[in-house]
Amino acid sequence: MATSRSIDPAPVWRAGAQLFSGRPDPEWSLTPVRARALVAAWDTLHAIPSDAVPVAPVLGYRGCRMSDGAGRTWRAGQGLVLLQHEGVSSARADPDRRFERAILASAPPGVLPADLRRGII
Repeated sequence: MATSRSIDPAPVWRAGAQLFSGRPDPEWSLTPVRARALVAAWDTLHAIPSDAVPVAPVLGYRGCRMSDGAGRTWRAGQGLVLLQHEGVSSARADPDRRFERAILASAPPGVLPADLRRGII
């Protein structure tokens, strides 16, 4: 007798901030509702050439990221958002850093340093 199983499990959405060198960066789970809102926000950003993405600083805050658990990763920082999926990159302008701020605002209390929250969010 066959048993019922879900073929497509719900994606596990994760977010994080790239802060540290030599120790793990803070990371947290995103709710599906928050993740859908961020993907919808991505869809509103204007596309730019992927080769226009600047190099992030080596030390200190380098941006934030979101991943869907199925191979897509968005990296936001310096007014840009880069989506990487299966070896292909797409870049979009985020001049007001709204996408970046929305990811950082999704962090539970105490996960991010207070000065980062004050300075970016």
